[in-house]
Amino acid sequence: MAKPLTVGVVGCGYWGPNLIRNFRQLPDCRLKVVCDLNPERLAHMRRLYPEVQTTQNYDELIQDPDLDAIAIATPVRFHHRMARASLLAGKHTFIEKPMAASVAECEELVQLAEDRGLTLMVGHTFLFSPAVRKIKEIISRGDIGPLHYIAARRLNLGLFQKDINVT
Repeated sequence: MAKPLTVGVVGCGYWGPNLIRNFRQLPDCRLKVVCDLNPERLAHMRRLYPEVQTTQNYDELIQDPDLDAIAIATPVRFHHRMARASLLAGKHTFIEKPMAASVAECEELVQLAEDRGLTLMVGHTFLFSPAVRKIKEIISRGDIGPLHYIAARRLNLGLFQKDINVT
């Protein structure tokens, strides 16, 4: 049996708790540590998952030789810097969307991961949603003919972030 992937999660705010819960439930994964600057959020995580270590210091994750991977669920302004440090430390890296604040930052991270033989992954919530999968299936089968335009409306926008956009 292969050794479980040992993971740390940084960011226990809006989306991080979902990652934490899911990593804990994966049979081939061991969630070792969660990191956040907010001591109240860390206290809440300790109450929910007493076996998981907590820290306010991201460098502890970077320097931990037992961690195979780091998942980043912080505001986008931190994504590039944190992911770059993770990759340079030899860690597989998951970043919540958006991957970074610019195409140049994304390209740098992709190149770092490729150069080091590491997995770099970005969250894609809707890639796996039943509605999106059904639309892809209909289009792929050619049921509606050539596609010229598609529009969709998301009704639950989740957390509104003023510092990023999809343009």
